[in-house]
Amino acid sequence: MLVLRLCGDDVPKSWNRWGRPLSRESHRIWAFPLPETMDRAELVHALVQETPAESLADCLAVWIQPDFDGRLPLSVLDELEPLSVLHTRLHEPWIMEELGPRVRARFQAIAALSEPGGLLGYQMRCGLDHPRRGLLSADELYRLGRAARRLDALDQACQISALVRKAEVLPRGVPVFIAALPHSLLHRDPHRHPSYACVERLGLDPADIVIEVAQRGAVDDIEMLIRRCAQLRQMGFRVALSEVGAGFGQIGVIAGLEPEFVRLDPDLLREARASAAGASLFEGLVATARRLGAATVADGVQTRADLRLYRELGVDYGQGDLIAGCAPVPEAPAEMSAIDPRDPAHGAGGPSGGQATCHSHRPVRTMSDPGDDRGGPAR
Repeated sequence: MLVLRLCGDDVPKSWNRWGRPLSRESHRIWAFPLPETMDRAELVHALVQETPAESLADCLAVWIQPDFDGRLPLSVLDELEPLSVLHTRLHEPWIMEELGPRVRARFQAIAALSEPGGLLGYQMRCGLDHPRRGLLSADELYRLGRAARRLDALDQACQISALVRKAEVLPRGVPVFIAALPHSLLHRDPHRHPSYACVERLGLDPADIVIEVAQRGAVDDIEMLIRRCAQLRQMGFRVALSEVGAGFGQIGVIAGLEPEFVRLDPDLLREARASAAGASLFEGLVATARRLGAATVADGVQTRADLRLYRELGVDYGQGDLIAGCAPVPEAPAEMSAIDPRDPAHGAGGPSGGQATCHSHRPVRTMSDPGDDRGGPAR
C-alpha cells in the first residue's frame, strides 16, 4: 500500500480515483492500495500524472504493508520521500545500484592560450551509460541524480572513475581537473571521503589533482565550503571554481576559496562575444581573478575567432575542439603557435560556445615521450 502525506492544504481531486483519506480528521494523509492490474511503478506514475505540479512538490510517500491499521509509526515517517523521487527510482531502478561500472570518464586537454602555449592538464568529463538511452551528458546526469536523490553517489562514482583513468593513462606531473559538488564537500570530511582516500591507493600525487568545485545547487554554508577547500589544500590537492560569473561564484567567494583556477561561466563568454559591455565585464573579471592569484580557464574554444577574443581578454587557458577533442584517451593539444587567430579559413564556420563535441584523432604525447617539447603543466 502507498501512503501519501500532503504538506499543503489542497488535496488533488484525482486522488479519489485511487485512494482514500485515512480518517476524517487527517485529510492530508491518504492510502492507496495497489490495484490488481497495476504494479508499483504504474500506480505511482498514474498519481504523478494526475497530481497538479504545484501539489506534487508537497507530496511525501512511503510503501507500507497491506494490513496497515491507520497509524504511522515514527520509523515509517522517517522513510517518507517526495513522490517525485519515488517515481524516478521506480522508473529508473538502476540508479539505485552501484554506479561506478556505468561511468565513462573522458579527457579534454586544457592548454595555455599564449604563444607558443602548452599543456596545462586535462578536464575529466564524465557521463553515465543509461541502459536504454546510451551515454547521458553531464547535465542529464545531474538532473537524473537530483531527481532520484543520488547526487552524492553519482559525484563519488564520477570522481573515482576519473581518478582511476588518470592512474591508468597519464604520467605523474600531468594534472586532471575533477568536478566535485559542493554538497558532497560540505557533508564529508575530505580525509574520509572515498574519492580522495583512494588517491594514495592508486599511487597518485595529490598535486596532480585539481578539485573543481561545481556550482550546482544551493550552498547554505559558504564558510564551511571554504574550510573544506582549505583542508583539500592541506592534503596536497589544488582547487578550482567553475562557472565563475554565475551562481555563488562571485568575487567574494573567489577571494574566500582562494582557488588556483577559475573556470569562466559559458553565459558570460557568450555575452563577451555579443557586445562591448559584455566583453568589458568579462575582462574585468579576468583581471580580478588574476589579482586574487587565480588563473582563468575558458571553455568552448571552437574557432579561431574564439581564440582571438579570449587572448585579447587576457584568458590564461582554454579548451575546446580547436585545441583538442573530448575523448576516452587523452589527445595532445594543438600547437597554439601554429594557429593564426587572424586567419578565418579554419574553424570560422564552426560552433561557438557551449560544450565541446567529443571525438578522438590524436594520441597524447606526455612529458615522458622522447622529443616532446610541450612539457607538462604550465603551473
